[in-house]
Amino acid sequence: MIRKTERKPIRVFLQDGSNDLNNLHGDWPLANQEMASALRFMGYDHRFVLGDGSHNGRHGGSILPDALRWLWRAREPLPGPLTKDNLRATMRW
Repeated sequence: MIRKTERKPIRVFLQDGSNDLNNLHGDWPLANQEMASALRFMGYDHRFVLGDGSHNGRHGGSILPDALRWLWRAREPLPGPLTKDNLRATMRW
């Protein structure tokens, strides 16, 4: 869905552990890597931090101060999307 809709004026910070859940609902680390790839493709202002841990608050808690500084930093120009042409012109809904 991220790749097929117009970019929104938001910042996105993703954090996960490489040993996070992999169950009947999906592979969480893989899903977060795919989301980060889609955000990068569309030119979103985003950051993805993948740690070594499992599904717990240790890694997220340890990087929270840096994550908040990154989220609340001064506005910067967004990178252009990686699409070849204007997204609206190529969509066929």
